[in-house]
Amino acid sequence: MQRSLLAFAITAGILAMGVPVSTGQQSAAPMRSTPPRRTAVKPPPSTVQKDLQRNEVLANGLRARLPQGTDLNAAAAGFRRLELFVATVHASTNVDLSFYELKRRIVNDGMTLGQAIQDMLPKSRYWDEAHRAEDEAAAAIRASESLIANR
Repeated sequence: MQRSLLAFAITAGILAMGVPVSTGQQSAAPMRSTPPRRTAVKPPPSTVQKDLQRNEVLANGLRARLPQGTDLNAAAAGFRRLELFVATVHASTNVDLSFYELKRRIVNDGMTLGQAIQDMLPKSRYWDEAHRAEDEAAAAIRASESLIANR
């Protein structure tokens, strides 16, 4: 009687610790030793990225304003409107601010362009700079679209 209680206690202790117990029987499905590999799924391009791919004139003009070696599609990721992306690029060069810091404040923190400039340069004429960048962006988009239409 004591032996069966002892055997039961040992078995219960092993099961409670989560140690697998071999019963001599084969399991129905073999255990996998390595997890399945997952390939990185590339998100579909945003509307801003599609617009830049269609409008090479505008894309080339923006590449010249961004730091050398910048991937334009990566820079445009996160922006919902082409106008805001182009205005952010213009503002970064006009006011000599980091494009990536402006982008972070606009895309991640939900700020407007004027708020982002104010946050980075509190003593500047941030609203004037934001309007100037927005006007330049609208003009650049119009000019590039008219060049494409006249081809």
